[in-house]
Amino acid sequence: MDRMVDHSLPITDGPQDRPPVYDCRAVLTPPSEEELRYTAFAANLPEVKSTGPTERECLRNLVELFKAKLQEYHDADESIPWNDPPISPTDGQQQRWIPVHL
Repeated sequence: MDRMVDHSLPITDGPQDRPPVYDCRAVLTPPSEEELRYTAFAANLPEVKSTGPTERECLRNLVELFKAKLQEYHDADESIPWNDPPISPTDGQQQRWIPVHL
């Protein structure tokens, strides 16, 4: 059975014409001694990956790419190919949930 999961966060009060909010589930890998850069990917949206010299910069880059990819799908009137379930972090990785407005 193919089921669609809505990954947007509900808007509970205020005008209903606000931009949609999506849950970016980021999986973050701290830098190794060799790499010296953080890496991250969106666990719930394929093809969205980033790097950065700090955790903050890496996540900022990831959110920009996540938002751009969602906007591409919206502009093309295509459904968003969510990873369902999202990819789970492995040993040494951390997960962050970041609300993203379009």
